[in-house]
Amino acid sequence: MPVKSIVIVGGGVAAWLTAAALVRRVSVPIRVIEQPGLDDSLGLPLPIEATLPATSEVLAGLGFDENAMLAAGNGCFVLGRALSGWAGDGVAFHPYGEIGAPIGPVAFQHLVARLRSAGEPVRLTNYALAALAAQAGRFARPSSSGQSVLSTLDYGVQLETEQLRLALRYSAMADGVTAANGTVAGLKMDTKGLIEALLLDDGTESAGDLFLDCTGPTASLINRMPGAKFESWREWLPCNCAVMAFTPDRNPALPYMHIAAERHGWRSASAVQGRVGEVIGYVCSGEPEPGAYRYLQGRQTAPWLGNCLAIGGAASVLDPLASTQLHLAAKAIARLLSLFPSQRDCQAEAAEYNRQTAEELDNARDFVIAHYKLNRRQGEPFWDQCQAMAIQDRLAHKIALYAGTGRTVLHDEESFEAGDWIALFDAMGVQPNRYDAMADTMPVAQISAHLARVREVMLRELGRMPSHGEYLRTMGATQR
Repeated sequence: MPVKSIVIVGGGVAAWLTAAALVRRVSVPIRVIEQPGLDDSLGLPLPIEATLPATSEVLAGLGFDENAMLAAGNGCFVLGRALSGWAGDGVAFHPYGEIGAPIGPVAFQHLVARLRSAGEPVRLTNYALAALAAQAGRFARPSSSGQSVLSTLDYGVQLETEQLRLALRYSAMADGVTAANGTVAGLKMDTKGLIEALLLDDGTESAGDLFLDCTGPTASLINRMPGAKFESWREWLPCNCAVMAFTPDRNPALPYMHIAAERHGWRSASAVQGRVGEVIGYVCSGEPEPGAYRYLQGRQTAPWLGNCLAIGGAASVLDPLASTQLHLAAKAIARLLSLFPSQRDCQAEAAEYNRQTAEELDNARDFVIAHYKLNRRQGEPFWDQCQAMAIQDRLAHKIALYAGTGRTVLHDEESFEAGDWIALFDAMGVQPNRYDAMADTMPVAQISAHLARVREVMLRELGRMPSHGEYLRTMGATQR
């Protein structure tokens, strides 16, 4: 039987992002069953959603205009993450975009390792334009010209979650998506184990051919499907409670996130125009404090079962240390469109979707786990246990390879580039024991002069960049 209608359950960002994207690409009726309650549809109910640089391309491919999303979500730009307390005292920075410049075939991190071995203290991210701009509170979009140092910069965006949800809902319904209120009480299944209709709590049914679970961690559809299984990541990612705050702020929005490690967990801060969102994640062994959000990190082993597919928090939950929530949901929608089934019984499409998604989620998980494993805090039971924990072979190999040779390995469906891993390793104090032998053929003075030129060019460009607030004001005036 062909797919002639789609039913999406959940009224949060994940549901309306999915609906707004599908209605522009798929010519079948789409209905959203909006469920009441907290919007944890992407995973944790964050007041501000931040994206990765790669997210912009994914969203553009789904038909979303970045400037329109920024305007709708009171958004601002983010050039990376300030990481404090993870490797002891001080602040390190994970910039978006390129770091430094090679000399011929010798990558920049090997040049830095060569100088460090000669006793010269070098901070890697002093040679990243995104890091310099973030610290100075400046911003400009990257240049498309490879001759410009602005081409080395990259960015994500930060959006007010509720405003984004409302904008997506308005857009989807303007394009023909319909909506109804209800809570799923059960599923009406056929003899093949496919859903025929949702049984709602008011006694009505909502029939369809493809059902998308955007209900967040409760996963109220996929968890009812035969064969559903949730894989917990708690042995590597122990935080299970979060407290959120969203407060007015008249100060100019900073173009970066701040992620601080604290005695029993972490604290993140990010901004949109006029407001700051703060999230505190920690381990809770008993009843959580009033207002805290309880969560379990992990993923569905198969987010597509039968004719039911989980997107966003219904598919996986992951600490928001690396801004993956909106990115993974957008990638899931793009993957669904690339594998969109012609029939309700779509085993081949589901199998390929699940294979790709498992790779992507496990890669994102490993990037977050690395924060815990590589921390260098001392004398604190929580962090000592994280340092001592056994990790997956794939992540252990990635860390060992960089520590041994200064090289990185990337798997299929990575959300983070080699530069992201290098910046994270360096921020955590992981320095290669050996560097590219070709760096030894270059005099230290030559390498030092190269670094000085790189920094000089970046500082010159930095002086021409407007402040982050000025850039946002200019955008607003243009849009009006």
